[in-house]
Amino acid sequence: NALEVIERVKARIEELRPSFPPGVELLPTYDRAPLIRSSVRTLTSNLTLVMVTVVLMIVLFLFHVRSALVAAITLPVAVALAFIPMYLMGMSANIMSLAGIIIAVGDMVDSAGVLVENAHKKLERESGRLDRTEVVIEAARELGPSIFGSLLIITLAFLPVFTLEAQEGRLFKPLAYTKSFSMAFACLLSITLVPALMVTFVRGRIRPEMKNPINRLLVAAYRPALRVLVR
Repeated sequence: NALEVIERVKARIEELRPSFPPGVELLPTYDRAPLIRSSVRTLTSNLTLVMVTVVLMIVLFLFHVRSALVAAITLPVAVALAFIPMYLMGMSANIMSLAGIIIAVGDMVDSAGVLVENAHKKLERESGRLDRTEVVIEAARELGPSIFGSLLIITLAFLPVFTLEAQEGRLFKPLAYTKSFSMAFACLLSITLVPALMVTFVRGRIRPEMKNPINRLLVAAYRPALRVLVR
């Protein structure tokens, strides 16, 4: 990657330094290594922050810790898969390519949260009358196409960037590639991995929505506003 290239250049400079005539010095004028390391740290912190936020929201609003594992597993898997086409294309992990993944992180986890919440609603309505696995699969089947389509639209949103040429193209295409890769894998995971994880983790006691004090408070605040706005 870019950091390896920078380190090789620095090592080559040190090899050549003894052969320089007296008074001749070779110094790098621009070192991107600190910026790239900073981008890697930003990606790691953003990924961690999004995972913690999503897990916390699922636990607070659904009162179900295991359901939060669906999002907690899906997000890092999608990010890791995005590096596979980067490797196959010989694309380095530089500032712009990592920025594309950072931009996509928030959208990549949406499908898990929406599908898990829908599964909880269906399980709450069925009240144990139907097989749990069938209910969860039906919940995923109900919203899966819509989630896939919405994520696919976000995936295609950066296609115009690929028409850029010259310096602009070289600057922004890595970002567009990695964002598109990330969202494309998020699309696939929304109809493959996420339903499988839901069947595995969405089990046990499912609390009704209105038994959650946070939900009751928000509904009580929302209803008057909704009446006014609809009127």
